[in-house]
Amino acid sequence: MRKEIKHIIRRILHNGRFLIGLLLLSMLLYQHATGNLENGDRYESEDKIVFFISPMGNDNWSGRIADIEAAQTDGPFATLEGARDAVRVLRKSTNVDVPVHIQLREGTYFIDASFILRPEDSGSEVSPTIYESYPNERATISGGRIIRNWEEDKKGLWKVKIPEVKSGSWYFRQLYVDGNRRYRPRYPKEGLFRVANLPSIDKTSWMAQSTSDEGELAKRAFKYEEGNIQAAWSNIEDVEVVISQFWRESILKIQTIDEDEQLVLFTGGSIRPLTWSFGYHIENVFEEIYDEPGTWYLDKANGVLYYHPLPGEDMTRAEVIAPKSGLNQLIKLEGDVAQAGFVQYTSFQNLTFSHTPWEIASEGYACPQAEIALQAAILSDGAHHCTVRGCDFKHIGAWCIDLRKGCRNTDIIGNIFTDIGAGAVKIGEPKVCELDIEETKETLVSDNYLRDMGKGALGAAGIWIGQSSKNVISHNDITGSLMWAVSVGWTWSYFPLQRTRDNIVEFNYIHELGAGRLGTHGAIYALGTSPGTYIRNNYIRDVYSNEHWGAGEGIILDNGCFGIIVENNIVYNAVAGGYGSNYNCAGNFIHNNIFLYGKKYQLTVYGDQPQGDQQPKGEVFSRNIVVWREGPLIKEKDWPSFNTLWDSNIYFNETGEPVTFLTGKRYTFDQWKEKGLDRHSVVADPLLVDPDNGNFSLKPGSPALKLGFKPIDISSVGPRK
Repeated sequence: MRKEIKHIIRRILHNGRFLIGLLLLSMLLYQHATGNLENGDRYESEDKIVFFISPMGNDNWSGRIADIEAAQTDGPFATLEGARDAVRVLRKSTNVDVPVHIQLREGTYFIDASFILRPEDSGSEVSPTIYESYPNERATISGGRIIRNWEEDKKGLWKVKIPEVKSGSWYFRQLYVDGNRRYRPRYPKEGLFRVANLPSIDKTSWMAQSTSDEGELAKRAFKYEEGNIQAAWSNIEDVEVVISQFWRESILKIQTIDEDEQLVLFTGGSIRPLTWSFGYHIENVFEEIYDEPGTWYLDKANGVLYYHPLPGEDMTRAEVIAPKSGLNQLIKLEGDVAQAGFVQYTSFQNLTFSHTPWEIASEGYACPQAEIALQAAILSDGAHHCTVRGCDFKHIGAWCIDLRKGCRNTDIIGNIFTDIGAGAVKIGEPKVCELDIEETKETLVSDNYLRDMGKGALGAAGIWIGQSSKNVISHNDITGSLMWAVSVGWTWSYFPLQRTRDNIVEFNYIHELGAGRLGTHGAIYALGTSPGTYIRNNYIRDVYSNEHWGAGEGIILDNGCFGIIVENNIVYNAVAGGYGSNYNCAGNFIHNNIFLYGKKYQLTVYGDQPQGDQQPKGEVFSRNIVVWREGPLIKEKDWPSFNTLWDSNIYFNETGEPVTFLTGKRYTFDQWKEKGLDRHSVVADPLLVDPDNGNFSLKPGSPALKLGFKPIDISSVGPRK
């Protein structure tokens, strides 16, 4: 383009035909500005190349025009695959040194299969490939299908026949009505039933033929109280029994019911015995739908979907969407890690991703922790320098993004996650990879909003880091029915050292966490050895638990944590206090934090016996402010090890009651000091300005300043504008 303009200018200067030359120049400049060159409405620019996609497009067109030509002979592509293939051809045929944009026009793209990118679809540092919405529009990539043709039955339910359900090619566990998640009928409507007992094996019974030993039986069967489980329920094989097992839920399917013995056997088992729980409830019970407006039931045997509308819902106008079977991933980045073939420099920006399923196998579902076995809407293996920015994830069945194997330098920035079945982001794998090239690391997750998480799998973390290093989780706003907001690490022992190290969790705002059935185990949670990891400058408030167990800490270091620094955090109103650790943790530094107003207690040191002869090496707990109005200071009755350095802390009980340590020994402050702990600490009002209204500044003369405490500024926590 510059050459053409320079040529015309030279002609003007050379032959003096000023008016004609000026006219030609102005026409060319107009064409350049509007994109109207010899290729119709193709967008050309020296700083980027653009392809277009539209729900009304055609993959046989050029894809270089944003709107369909009047002659209907050219226009945008119809599919992501059409644009992807055109970019492949472009990159193979020429050396592209500017960014390539694929812009989706406004609308919903109901896809039938995962959109797959492979190494040959890579961009480069100077020429990234960017999938994005068209300027000032919003495109949605959906794995769902609209369900139409509803009819009202005589009992006030609305129903629709779905042949694919009857044939067995489609089944779903999620449904959305006018953009709102709807649930299946539940029994009981509120609360939980109690597991009455575990059976023993009668060698002559049907139970003995279905189980191999007592241990398996304990995970696959239980006795129930009369009426709690009923063999007469419709389609009993589709009923799901949800066992609440402290930090997770198992979803079990019924194999056999013995009503005389009040005994139920499931098709598969949980991770632990079923009495290791605080109760269960039942989902997908058709007989309960009549009493629960806003619930639905899918009769798989007859291929009929039933819905009990909420007051005011008009099913002749409502948009009803269910996810398609098997479409667990909307996007898949498939690098070849073993051959060092990576998907590189690819971005997804300003898009909406919706309607993925969470499907349950015939043997049910059980996961040890954090619900990490579940699928994600975007699955990435072997992707380097890729970005998800400014996107919305909503109505997702399980997880949103899974950076599984061999991913490096991924940025997940400025996204909104809402109405999510499990969590937002998984980083790395639970197993330790053998080769360095297989490790996922160097991920930035920042400035995101995580809302309404854990809508299906309550045991999930908002952001989970497994065997992965050098990740930064910063400036996020996290809330919802999650077990953890952020979980770091995946090993329950000291050795061998894992790949989890040098991770940073900082400047996050975590609030109103764990309001669901399970409560929460901790807002920020670490597990296993994690040298070089920092948990710092986070603001955590209102962390809930439930009535059945004592968890609900602000920050927790669990089994085998080593080498973690916890500093400059503020925790306000966490049920189980601001900080907790497993007493086989070692070599951690907890200093310069403010822990305020725990409900049950303020600090916890709990957990498993140190493994073998390995004893905890202690931790440093110093220059912390702990203030409370109710409950004891420390949960434990006794102290597992005095090989710890607690000092220069400030403790203050606003009730005026004397400060004592441990609920069993009830050491006075002087007795505690005689044990070698807190010798330079004080019991005094730290003079916080107005903590109940979020002002945690220190007044002049605060005794905390004399102990070396540094004021904590929370003005920059959470997403940056």
